Amino acid sequence: MQILKLPYVKLPAEFVTLLKSNISISNSAAPVFDILKTNKSIYLILQNAFKEFDDGRGIEKILLALGWENFRERMASMYMFRELHGQYPASTNMELVDDIRKLEAQFSSHTVHTFSRLFLLGFYLKMADIQESKKENPGTLELKIPFEIASLLKLSQGRTERTDWLILSLWHFTSALGDKAVVGALVDGKKFDDIYRMLTPRAREKMSDNLLAYGASINEEDIFLYEKI
Repeated sequence: MQILKLPYVKLPAEFVTLLKSNISISNSAAPVFDILKTNKSIYLILQNAFKEFDDGRGIEKILLALGWENFRERMASMYMFRELHGQYPASTNMELVDDIRKLEAQFSSHTVHTFSRLFLLGFYLKMADIQESKKENPGTLELKIPFEIASLLKLSQGRTERTDWLILSLWHFTSALGDKAVVGALVDGKKFDDIYRMLTPRAREKMSDNLLAYGASINEEDIFLYEKI
């Protein structure tokens, strides 16, 4: 069975911070733009890409009019376009984020909706695929979450903020052990620590490499220091 291999992916820092944050938009765009203001150039880029929605009141009013999720998706398409074509687009393109939206919808019942962790995972995977496709000798492993993960998540209880880490852990377990073995372990009441001990030393090493690659890509270290999944 082929072991999953996740790459390090350079992602836009401010956007990643937003996707990791607890964002709730009501009458103020401050939760979003307090973070985006750390990079002044992003204002000009956003104003250009979102100009079709501008009624003269500026980018912050555009966010309130579109809503956080729509704005977030269009902003992701902007970064994906740049990764594909080397420059930012003149307008946003929702077709670029179709796969991410489907992933988020598939696992939405297992996450806290004010966090965009599922969207972050999808964004990471799409950017990884784009970067891989541009290599001289691209790999053959498509970074697409197996459908079996949805069934495994149904065995978990409640919602979690960090659904991305939960999915990645299950993805690696099924890649190394097979979904039937993982289902059996979960049905028997085994914890993730128990399933981790079922892995071969080589599979444990690969899992560590995978999680470190993802953690580095989204600039998140505390997951390795504290139990938060």
